[in-house]
Amino acid sequence: MDHRVCWPILSLVLLSQLPGCEGESRGRPIPKENLLVFTVATKETDGFKRFIRSANFFNYTVKVLGMGEDWTGGDVAQTAGGGQKVRILKEAMKPYASAKDLVILFVDSYDVIFASGPEELLKKFQQTKHSVVFSAEVFIWPNRHLEVKYPHVRDGKRFLNSGGGFHYLCCAAFCLWVNRRSGRF
Repeated sequence: MDHRVCWPILSLVLLSQLPGCEGESRGRPIPKENLLVFTVATKETDGFKRFIRSANFFNYTVKVLGMGEDWTGGDVAQTAGGGQKVRILKEAMKPYASAKDLVILFVDSYDVIFASGPEELLKKFQQTKHSVVFSAEVFIWPNRHLEVKYPHVRDGKRFLNSGGGFHYLCCAAFCLWVNRRSGRF
């Protein structure tokens, strides 16, 4: 399993700007109050506790989703997940549908720690000049045979993963709408 040390230094895949997803604060620093951090964790593992300690140390406010629920997303050591993480996040974002200038960070919590504060993270996000940023990794999972269908990249990692995503709220709503239209998740 790929162990991520901190989100700000992950190799990132930058996606093209989506139309209409420019936040009002794009030209000036994003206030840390505009950052919503979500994670899905169904159990309080040692990794989760480390994640929370690092979040508290750097003054992040984290919304933990799914705690105490049964994990029905599959056994990642054996097979692909079933989309439970995405469904939980989609439901949690509904109350923010009309919010302005929110930036969403969705990150795993069992194998992630923060290494800087929200101000630094938001600054790095703005420096990408993209509305959506996802984490990526060097291997494709769970089916390595699909590797040939993915284009090669000059810089960074080739395959998106669900361990981290950073985006303006309007982009998240767009992505969730696309998934709903396609019948997935």
